[in-house]
Amino acid sequence: MINNPLSLSFIFEGWEGYQTSIVHAVAPLASSQLAWRPSPQLRSVGETAGHLALGRIGWFSRMNAPGSQELLKRAEPLMAPGGNIDPSLASDVNVLIAWLTDTWAMIATTLDQWELADLTKTYRHSYWGKVYSVSYQWTFWRILSHDIHHGGEIALMLGMQGIEVPELGDLGGHLTEPPLAGVN
Repeated sequence: MINNPLSLSFIFEGWEGYQTSIVHAVAPLASSQLAWRPSPQLRSVGETAGHLALGRIGWFSRMNAPGSQELLKRAEPLMAPGGNIDPSLASDVNVLIAWLTDTWAMIATTLDQWELADLTKTYRHSYWGKVYSVSYQWTFWRILSHDIHHGGEIALMLGMQGIEVPELGDLGGHLTEPPLAGVN
């Protein structure tokens, strides 16, 4: 339990549990299960997991988060169009787990090192011909919701294959239990 209620680790407590649920869902998969896609035009399970990790790098590098620039350099050769991982790597469970783990380490370090006031900082981001002033707070929410969205997709695609993922599916990926209430 984090003691400082103003720390980013405290504010975003529970996200690490969701990361753990994603890793637990992906780690035991065979390459054929990672390559499975619900429709030819949709991402495979492995491509979705890779996209989740690469999205973390893309957005956290815009904030110059600790370790993000090094991850960005390592990731560039793996990237396919649309922020996706190269399909040839998306069926390698070891590659996917390494990227999920390494990108989570970047997020955890950022949560540990940055303070509440850092959430008010901004950077410029160009998108579809417009230039935005994006806050760090917006970016954290963007990536947290991105993780939840694609984690849900992974749970659904694994369920469609008949693969049970109780943590990510039935429990909603929330491994962090609140403290037990005291008896009055």
